[in-house]
Amino acid sequence: MMPSIFRLSLALAVLAVTCACSGSDSSTSSTTSPSQTITTDVLTGTVPAPINGVLQSAANNFAVGQGGGTVNITLTSATETLPNGTLLTTVAMGLAVGTSSITGCTPLANSFTTAQASGTPQLSGSLAAGAYCVIVSDVTNQVGPVAYAVAVSHP
Repeated sequence: MMPSIFRLSLALAVLAVTCACSGSDSSTSSTTSPSQTITTDVLTGTVPAPINGVLQSAANNFAVGQGGGTVNITLTSATETLPNGTLLTTVAMGLAVGTSSITGCTPLANSFTTAQASGTPQLSGSLAAGAYCVIVSDVTNQVGPVAYAVAVSHP
């Protein structure tokens, strides 16, 4: 016959093992990916009137952050100042996105459109992280300079 203290210790040990083995882990884990912060840059400038018959353009730089993502480009304003001082707000301009470098802005393939000022993006696509530029150009042989604003939303 076992001493009563030994039986009590054995019973407690069995109970402890039973509880540890039959217990269920109700904790769950989930992985949450960080969301990208979208930045909107408002880029402004002026496209001069043609010089000796050569249509002109202007470019502004922007950077797409780490991981890249969707970029939306919107010509939000384009106002031509005619020689008599009249303002023309319905001027059509060329709009393109390119890669930015020390030597200038080189348009990406299939990144050009003709647009009038709007609240809706005229160019949209996915870009890798890096340095880019927006080109605004004369496509109508304007007779005066065109002041413009372009909104670029990007990660």
